[in-house]
Amino acid sequence: MQLKLDQYDILIHPEPLAILEKFTQNKPKLPEAGGVILGKIIDGQINITKLSVPTPLDRCSRTNFERHKTSAQIILDYEFYNSNGQTVYLGEWHTHPEPFPTPSGTDLKMIDSQFRNNDLRTDFLLLVIKGTSGMYLRMVNNKGFRELRLTL
Repeated sequence: MQLKLDQYDILIHPEPLAILEKFTQNKPKLPEAGGVILGKIIDGQINITKLSVPTPLDRCSRTNFERHKTSAQIILDYEFYNSNGQTVYLGEWHTHPEPFPTPSGTDLKMIDSQFRNNDLRTDFLLLVIKGTSGMYLRMVNNKGFRELRLTL
């Protein structure tokens, strides 16, 4: 899936799309799921190549997902090391039990805080929220934020 957000070209590869689909909350009792977004920036194009999947240490309910920091850091370190520094942290993803997801205040505070405290000092971070019929994408950078709402 190719997207354009201001001057950024974003390519979401098939594997991350399959993970988003797998964890879609399309049944009444399914909890939220989430993880980190990983990928590469190649010639100015953002390539989302991997999404981590929920770990046993994450906390979730029907309307909440809290990623465990230590398990996420292990995943990030592993992917960075095994790609010779090419695969990097691009942001956060999770699901919502609604057709067209709207980020909560907690979601927005979390991605803004992650951007401000990002040790990698990247130019941006992404937030992806997968709903049952659509997807929300937010890019936070030094200029503020941009967002896309997609029907799938």
